Amino acid sequence: MNKAILFTKRNLKEMKRDPLVYIFCAGFPIAMVLLFQVILHYAPDGKVAIFEVKSLIPGIMVFSYSLLMLMSSLLISKDKSTAFLKRLYTSPMKSKDYIIGYFIPFFIIGLIQSVICIILGYIFGATSSAGFIPFYKALLLILAMIPIMTINIFIGLIFGAILNDKAAPGISSIFISLSGIIGGCWMPLETMGDFEKVCSIFPFYPSVYLGRCITHASHALTDELGNTTYYLFSDRGLLFIIITFAYLIVIGLLTLLFFNKRLKKDC
Repeated sequence: MNKAILFTKRNLKEMKRDPLVYIFCAGFPIAMVLLFQVILHYAPDGKVAIFEVKSLIPGIMVFSYSLLMLMSSLLISKDKSTAFLKRLYTSPMKSKDYIIGYFIPFFIIGLIQSVICIILGYIFGATSSAGFIPFYKALLLILAMIPIMTINIFIGLIFGAILNDKAAPGISSIFISLSGIIGGCWMPLETMGDFEKVCSIFPFYPSVYLGRCITHASHALTDELGNTTYYLFSDRGLLFIIITFAYLIVIGLLTLLFFNKRLKKDC
């Protein structure tokens, strides 16, 4: 465990010196929230359900975690290109030590991203009659987002382990785009019929949906009388929890498998 802690400290130092971490993992979520609030301001009657703060913040949180995938894959692939990992493979470190050492720094950044998004929610919620959410729900929202955060980091670790420093960013970028589209981060998937069902089999949209249940966000759809409808947990929410945790377990095992294979290959 001491080896994993030392490796974690090294990676934290590397990330602190990398300006891309601040740009992508902190600056980009802020820019996205600001952009959509400007769009909401100039929308007809200032009402677009998907851009309202209670709906937007869970979506931006899920999208921001995909940037962790990019940064983690970049760090590992860069370590491979400099032969740093190959030298480490001669040490008594095990696969779990590498995974822990890479995972913890990005998990910390993910929590910081969550806090930033929550703070933005309160700031922009203060300008709206609907407000944002109570503090205990904000904590619950952060907790509910940990599985999808972990999934994104694990995918980044896999890409970093199997791809070089040129291919890893490109493949990660594809997944970043997909997480925004099939996650419904800023699109009302509930109005898209069968496309919403397809998106539901991936972990991104279920995570956004669960987040919006916590914030009690409003749907883009109305009921038969034209009244506003809201995201509700019900049986669908339980199904989405199962889907998300199934992905978490499978991708976690794949991460361990790929690092084991990489370790044997380079030793």
